[in-house]
Amino acid sequence: MKLESTLTEPDTPTAPPPPACEDVAADLESGSGRASGTIKRKALQFASTVGFAFAIVGLQLGQGILLARLLGPVGRGEYAAAVLYAQMFLYVGLFGGLEVICRRAADDEHAGDRFQLRRAALWLGITTGTVTSLITIVLNLVALPGDKRYLIPIAILCSLSIVGQHAMLIMTAVDRGSGEFGKYNLRRLIAAAAFPLMLVIAAMTMPIDVMTTATLFVLASVISMAACLIGVPKPFRGESAPSVKTLVRESRPYGYSMLVTDLFERLDLFMVLWLAPLIEQGFYAAMVPAVYPLTVIPNTLGLFLFNAAANRDSRLVTRDIHRILGSSLAVQGASTIAFMVLIGPLVKLFYGNDFEPAIQFAMWLAPASAIKGVLQGLDSYLKGRGRPLAPIRARFLAIAVMVGSTWALFDTYGTLSIAMAALAGQVVCLIWLTSIVYSDVQHQDIEL
Repeated sequence: MKLESTLTEPDTPTAPPPPACEDVAADLESGSGRASGTIKRKALQFASTVGFAFAIVGLQLGQGILLARLLGPVGRGEYAAAVLYAQMFLYVGLFGGLEVICRRAADDEHAGDRFQLRRAALWLGITTGTVTSLITIVLNLVALPGDKRYLIPIAILCSLSIVGQHAMLIMTAVDRGSGEFGKYNLRRLIAAAAFPLMLVIAAMTMPIDVMTTATLFVLASVISMAACLIGVPKPFRGESAPSVKTLVRESRPYGYSMLVTDLFERLDLFMVLWLAPLIEQGFYAAMVPAVYPLTVIPNTLGLFLFNAAANRDSRLVTRDIHRILGSSLAVQGASTIAFMVLIGPLVKLFYGNDFEPAIQFAMWLAPASAIKGVLQGLDSYLKGRGRPLAPIRARFLAIAVMVGSTWALFDTYGTLSIAMAALAGQVVCLIWLTSIVYSDVQHQDIEL
């Protein structure tokens, strides 16, 4: 999951007048109770969101296993090639719209009427989705490798899914920014369940090929968008505010940040498309969702870090970052070790013996995915602070490291070198982004 925003840095709020002397004790007591209640509420929200996140990852894992079982290694590679540009530009094409809506919903001064904001999010999603779909259609026509160009019709079909996905992603940002995590989690769960559920139903009634899979993928995107329209009166005809033009203008810094970030995160898949045969692309693509669970906890924490950073009434301090980053790295390290011990037998059990060669990719993608989860949390903090451009240089360096590592290792390790390069790039980003976050927090400490 990705987080960003683009309103300007919020002003320091004006402090309320101090309470009268005789009311101080009562105020402190009630304030302590409110603080305790707030902590409990946020803890429950976090636990609930983590639970939903694991449920969603479980659905994605099931979806990955279904695709592998139904299509086989070569068919899985064909589907991965056909859907690649739609995946690469899904978040890039949002151009920061998700984050600017989230930040507006989190900021009471800009939130306004929630229904108007939801309609604005819908129209923004339709606009960015349409533009991005057209861009990916052109890319599929001119930028698929020669031996994979027969997949162009399927790739064009996959591009149509972007409109529904953009509308869903940007509309759920209203729920996330306003702290309505129950609605946010439910809508995400519906969106995640639509495609694998349709795959299961279709598999019971007909043979499944790559074209059928792509068709179901597009239909699932429509369902995910429809789930976000429930409860919104006159979603297409009602008044919306702010305008799409205003939102696009505000989102530019976040759009630039997302462009670099997502191209970095999808670079390995792009190199696999151009450098690997279809069967190895199928192995690689099958393992990408298999390592998703390693991103769940820090990525979910990022949702709350974004809101905490965007909150003008309180700021995180250095010891908070020590605690958050230290616990995240400890959890990710332990989870990665357990994953690497278990992944071999689990791949054979769930994916079948045909996918045994994919295990070597999982061994490198697992630590890369674990670090990516931490990076998404750090990104969320910086975006909540209104600093979406801060990590860009780190991403450019990581891209250079990935390309250089692949070039140096490909002759020896083949497609596996791409997974190795992905890990190297994530390590570079982790070091740089950690220093940026600490610098930001320490600067706030000095101001306070």
